Amino acid sequence: MTTFKVSVPEDKTSFFLEVLELIGATYEAKETDFKLTHEQEQFLLSQNDVPLEDCQPASLVFEELKVKYGL
Repeated sequence: MTTFKVSVPEDKTSFFLEVLELIGATYEAKETDFKLTHEQEQFLLSQNDVPLEDCQPASLVFEELKVKYGL
């Protein structure tokens, strides 16, 4: 069996589920909507005031996270 991770637009969900049922697929639907707290929103908005020279490249941060969490 092959496993896929798929994101489907809200307006296409019912159609997609029908297709899955037609082909006999098993699936687990997960909602990925989440809300930020007010504090989280404020923190993210404050990041606009950070000088570019204080920022790190995303690739470097990603590599550090991979090492830290053993990914």
